[in-house]
Amino acid sequence: MEKSAKIAAYFEKEGPFREGIARLRDLVSDTELEEDFKWSCPVYTLGKENVVGVLAFKNHFGLWFFNGVFLSDPLGVLENAQEGKTKAMRHWKFTSVEQIDPRHVKAYVLEAIANAR
Repeated sequence: MEKSAKIAAYFEKEGPFREGIARLRDLVSDTELEEDFKWSCPVYTLGKENVVGVLAFKNHFGLWFFNGVFLSDPLGVLENAQEGKTKAMRHWKFTSVEQIDPRHVKAYVLEAIANAR
């Protein structure tokens, strides 16, 4: 299956967070980042650098910032993606689409892009 088909399948899959990950995808796609598919999920890159991923899990969905440790995190929403395993990756979790504030999400993504430069 080609990359674009894998990405489409990821976002078309039925699940409780389908609308939420679609909303996050729209926000991230409205930047200069390129959409890719790595580790069975959509990853957004700047050049060859991984910047952010959009993921759905059993009990939540969210954004993975690959170098999130360097984000200022003014809202205090970022968590270590896998305590004890990851050093730089941070995860912003959501449980409903109503929790997504487009201005805040965009600000975090734009800061991540600036840091990737």
